[in-house]
Amino acid sequence: MTAIRAEAGRGWGWIVEGWQLFAKAPGLWVVMLLVYLAISVVLSLIPLLGMIGHTLLNPVLAAGMLYGAAAQARGETLEVGHLFQGFRDQERMGPLILLGLFSVAGGVLMVLVIMIFVGGSVATGVVLDSTGSEMPAEAMGGILAGVGLIVAFILLAIGFVVAMALFYGVPLVMLGRQNAWPAIQASIVACWINMLPFLVFGLIYVVLAIVAAIPFGLGFLILGPVTVCAIYASYREVFEETTRPASIRLDK
Repeated sequence: MTAIRAEAGRGWGWIVEGWQLFAKAPGLWVVMLLVYLAISVVLSLIPLLGMIGHTLLNPVLAAGMLYGAAAQARGETLEVGHLFQGFRDQERMGPLILLGLFSVAGGVLMVLVIMIFVGGSVATGVVLDSTGSEMPAEAMGGILAGVGLIVAFILLAIGFVVAMALFYGVPLVMLGRQNAWPAIQASIVACWINMLPFLVFGLIYVVLAIVAAIPFGLGFLILGPVTVCAIYASYREVFEETTRPASIRLDK
């Protein structure tokens, strides 16, 4: 599947289309999100392995929600069971877990970068202390601040690459029937060429997230499903699926 470059204003359009899908079955979407959150909480209670397990399985559960959005857009009835479609479809489960493994690898890489920074700082201090060299506190602070800024940019870059890989990677694997690595490559390219609509999407999303957080965070019960549906709408447009169901207007 070939990605297209969308207009900048489509960042807002995807959110609107996401709301349109959500509004067709708001209760079911909220229940589906609550089930997803319950699974996440249970996994988070397991030290270390739970966090890794959640990261591996998160693309599978996200794929299930996207499958539900696609089914709803085709005119089918949304079901809470759609959340587990990634587990039922054994052909898709493997590639989806590989996407989770890519995310785990990104997290491990970030930890390694932090460890190298901390280890380098400690080693530098030990060397200076053993040689009796003295460095002004201002100079040392400036060096650490500069290196810390570089490390922060590296961590940010890794995080962006992982996010770009999964944004379209999950729907490409689940809905486009792609394998994991081609989906990752296509997703990164699609996100890169659509930076402008993503910038609009991100700015609006920040405002919506602030509003959602005001009533004790309950607004995220709505914003969460709308986000999933918006991602589906974006996937449909960027990857040029030619037949769009008449039951949902994804072109407005």
